[in-house]
Amino acid sequence: MKQYTDYIMEQAVKILNIDSPSGYGKYVMEYLMDELHRLGAKAELTTKGGVLADLGGEDENDAILLEAHCDTLGGMVHMIKGDGRLKVTPVGGMRAENAEAENCRIITKSGKIYEGTCQLVNASVHVNAGYKSERTWDNVEVVIDEKVSSKDDVKELGIRNGDYICFEARTRITESGYIKSRYLDDKLSAAIILGYAKYLKDNGISPKRKVYAHFTIYEEVGH
Repeated sequence: MKQYTDYIMEQAVKILNIDSPSGYGKYVMEYLMDELHRLGAKAELTTKGGVLADLGGEDENDAILLEAHCDTLGGMVHMIKGDGRLKVTPVGGMRAENAEAENCRIITKSGKIYEGTCQLVNASVHVNAGYKSERTWDNVEVVIDEKVSSKDDVKELGIRNGDYICFEARTRITESGYIKSRYLDDKLSAAIILGYAKYLKDNGISPKRKVYAHFTIYEEVGH
């Protein structure tokens, strides 16, 4: 079974590294569609942007539905500040204290991507008397990795309110076989379902009950 564990881990890394905060799921769904088709499964996009796959099986009247979501927590540009920094609003339950010091990507509506860092507004413990204050989206901001010092400079890049901010997954597989990453909830489950689909295909197995897999893309915002 090691080949399937290895495949699951490989797929988990690939899926985890596709930015997909709730509402920005096109690319991760395209990847899942391609992989499911490669595995010989029937798969189609749902009206809501998810993927529904038929993994085979016999009894359609007693079918099983496996489900995983591939959307993640994230952020969005709430406001471009006068000094060229970005005020962030969360997507889903992303917490400011969990985003502090994290690398991120800003996805513009034109498709251009810029890198940045999420940090405390005044990140110097030596001179900031309020450094130990609670982290909120009012005192944490994104610093863009570009030479910008004003709102106009940022707008020249094509960055606008409503652009997605995607935080690094930081995926690692340790020597002892553990996987560490943001967004294991629930992309690891998606990878496991792919592993099951591969197992069925490789071994020519048709389950006694019909098996469907549904990959959703709006779970983190309550759908």
